[in-house]
Amino acid sequence: MTAVTGILNKNGVAVAADSAITVSGFQNRKVYNSANKIFTLSKYKPVGIAIYNDAHFMGIPWEVIIKEYREKIGKQSFDTLREYRDDFFSWLKSMNYFTDDETQKQTLFTDLITFTQIAINDADKNVQDKSLSYQDRLVQVLNDYIDKIQNHNILESLKDLEEDSTKEIIKSQVPQIIEMLKYSLKEDFDEKILREPLVNSYYEYLKHDQFITNTTGLIFTGYGKKELFPRLLSVEVSISIYDQLRYRYDTANDAEVSNNEHAFIRPFAQTDVINTILQGISPQLEQIFSDVFRNFIISFIDQVGAIIPEDTAEQLNKLDVNKYVQAYKEKLNEVIKEKYVRPLMDAVSQLSKEDLAEMVESLVYLTYLKKRFTMAEESVGGPVDVAVITKGDGFIWIKRKHYFDPELNPHFFQKYF
Repeated sequence: MTAVTGILNKNGVAVAADSAITVSGFQNRKVYNSANKIFTLSKYKPVGIAIYNDAHFMGIPWEVIIKEYREKIGKQSFDTLREYRDDFFSWLKSMNYFTDDETQKQTLFTDLITFTQIAINDADKNVQDKSLSYQDRLVQVLNDYIDKIQNHNILESLKDLEEDSTKEIIKSQVPQIIEMLKYSLKEDFDEKILREPLVNSYYEYLKHDQFITNTTGLIFTGYGKKELFPRLLSVEVSISIYDQLRYRYDTANDAEVSNNEHAFIRPFAQTDVINTILQGISPQLEQIFSDVFRNFIISFIDQVGAIIPEDTAEQLNKLDVNKYVQAYKEKLNEVIKEKYVRPLMDAVSQLSKEDLAEMVESLVYLTYLKKRFTMAEESVGGPVDVAVITKGDGFIWIKRKHYFDPELNPHFFQKYF
């Protein structure tokens, strides 16, 4: 995982990212603290891009892809940040580095492994009848997935995905998945039983707006030529299938500074610590409060129902507990916004460029400290890179790690432009 955060006000946008990258296998994970996650999208214009989660796309490092696009775009500029984003994806679709059949099949196989592992974990946690075999539990979970996934919208980017040929590719990879399951779980699996639920559930997952496997978040931020204040646009990207990209715009995390909206703080990936600071309450604790309130109402109804007339108790039992829990959540959110979020945003709107940089670095570093001094996996760590983008000064590095000594490589800076 990782921690990336952007803070925007009318003065500019500051972005910070840690250096941790997690490499995952079928059963193993390893964390390295040397990743670059913030880049200039243009050498000449005030536009940057940050990444989180998977550092590769179709086997190619995102750093390589982004710098290839930067070379392609040269001195070209666009009126809005959205146009930069859209041009990037148009170019990405046209790249031929990962469109050969073998690369696409291998990437699909890797994604299918992750999907299967998630299903196995759900079978362990959510299927109550532990007397069932792993295979029966897995089939049950995969069939449940189909119903749940179909409640999501079909991805615009894959609305024309060809069903038969895609399912044939998935089907051809099931025997390898079976062998991996046999090895890791020490249990026999019948391909005839598992094939259809696995193929159908994964195909539905590919087509629908739900991202749970190997994905990368791309954060575009900065200014278009005709934009006075900064913006931030977030996109989740998965894989390429038949020259089509699996991605979606994460509009819930978009931010646009204007005369009406003066400041934003947008955390990505590991967000729990930053959200605690923003809201004055841990998101996990907020959920515990809701669960406690729900249990209190249920207990109260039971106790009152035991001492009142039976017909009145029946009416009491018809009360919709979820309605009251939802009303509690909405009221709590109103209080959080009024007492914590709004005053903080008012303060952030007044920050100078230097203060924006200091604050965004501190938020990422606090996330690192929590991971460092608790029993959680240290999935946030390493040096924190910080950049500030302003309309007049462009993209400015505040802190940046190098894999080389800058004093020994002056030619790097001389040829940058």
